[in-house]
Amino acid sequence: MASDTFVGSRGERRLRHKEFVYPVVVGTCAFYLGKKATETQSHKWYLYVRGVSGEDIGHIVKKVVFNLHPTFPNPTREVTVHPFEIEEHGWGEFELNVTLHFADDAQEQPVEIYHKLKLYSEVDPTIQSTKKPVVNEQYEELIFSEPVEAFYQRVSNYTPPVAFQPVIAPHFRTYEPADDLQKINHARQRVAQLMATTKRQFDSHA
Repeated sequence: MASDTFVGSRGERRLRHKEFVYPVVVGTCAFYLGKKATETQSHKWYLYVRGVSGEDIGHIVKKVVFNLHPTFPNPTREVTVHPFEIEEHGWGEFELNVTLHFADDAQEQPVEIYHKLKLYSEVDPTIQSTKKPVVNEQYEELIFSEPVEAFYQRVSNYTPPVAFQPVIAPHFRTYEPADDLQKINHARQRVAQLMATTKRQFDSHA
């Protein structure tokens, strides 16, 4: 009978055929400055990574690196404690790069996520409010395939304590795990189908 564990490339013991999935949310929350707005600073915005229920994700993620547009002063920002967020001012929308670094005992490479900063409503960009922000969030799943045994044992039964909630927390989306999981599983199935089709096409031309 095959062992349930194996030794990884760095001598760590990993769980064979096991997968640990942890959901997070990457988002931006932008407020129009109204009368305080200038030509180059029309909005105050936040960029963040959070748990789906607002919990502290520090037991999984030890550091988040936010890479802004190079025109910003100090465009690379590192945050090592909850809440994993930064605050900025600006006038334009652009794509952001967010890099998640995991806890040391995970022994996994960082993961990059791209996210769009949105300042204007998609429904009607001409309508701006100083009280109702424009929130753009995306649900992501951190997948640890054949995780380190010690890491898996530590985090699989861990219950994060009630975390300090940032000022923008009332504007966070609420996620229904069943609905989001169904979407993710559908996407995975579609990717698997495409990979199988590509393999068959490759084999037929080999």
